[in-house]
Amino acid sequence: MKISAKIIFFYFFLAIGFTLSNAKNGFSQMLPEDKEFSNLGPISYSNDYQLSPGSDHITYRIKNQTALAIDKVYVWIYHAAEDEEGNTTSLTLVNNPHRGGVITLGKPHRPGDIAEWRFPLIKTLTSKIEGGKYTLRVSSKGIFYPKVEPPAKPEE
Repeated sequence: MKISAKIIFFYFFLAIGFTLSNAKNGFSQMLPEDKEFSNLGPISYSNDYQLSPGSDHITYRIKNQTALAIDKVYVWIYHAAEDEEGNTTSLTLVNNPHRGGVITLGKPHRPGDIAEWRFPLIKTLTSKIEGGKYTLRVSSKGIFYPKVEPPAKPEE
């Protein structure tokens, strides 16, 4: 009886060791497949944004990485001021995060698709800012989904 219990424990620890040795180390998220998009979890945004000539809005290409279609997105857009060496010196919030974006291309924004979203900027801030880059941040609570999913995409 004692020998069979030792054999069972041996196989149990052998199975656990085998399972742990085959598990992926590090983060559970996969690394981004392409360097064109910055991964934020539920969405990814393109590093190439389009700033309007009057600096009253900015357009981002956003990839939906969720399992549902996206209806509305509320984000924070920051202007990153840089010094001569390219280091970020300050971040300035340049949009009202309580005003959501407007989808301009790719409606409805289905899972896995890329769509263009336009976000209004605070004109008084953006008119004073010269140079630098813009970055986008989002919370999972700032992404809203429709109550009824759109019909499936027609096959081509």
